[in-house]
Amino acid sequence: MTSDLWALLAALVLASFQLTIASVLTLRQLGGTWVAGPRDEQREVTGISGRFVRAHRNLLEIFPQFAAALFLVHEAHAAGSLSAVGGWLFVIARLVYVPAYAFAPPGVRPICWLSAWLGIVLIVADVFV
Repeated sequence: MTSDLWALLAALVLASFQLTIASVLTLRQLGGTWVAGPRDEQREVTGISGRFVRAHRNLLEIFPQFAAALFLVHEAHAAGSLSAVGGWLFVIARLVYVPAYAFAPPGVRPICWLSAWLGIVLIVADVFV
């Protein structure tokens, strides 16, 4: 398996880990009755718990572009060093994004997001090199 596909696997593990954290924190804050119920009443987690939930949602928003970029580069038989660097840049930036969202001062989170996006750009760049 290529390095960029290992990065995809790492991103899947990160997404699963973030989902677990978000679920546990939601359960702790909103209670089992609401979590297990039909959720007709809209409720949002707040504070640090809400930040972890929103960080997970943000990963779900950008993950399809990451996976599509890897699919594109592999279908074009163009996977190389740029896609490997880009894949791991994405994973590391998204890994750092989680505590940055929860605890860092303003400005750190957008840098992490931009770094992950740059990783996607690097992956796609392998098609043109």
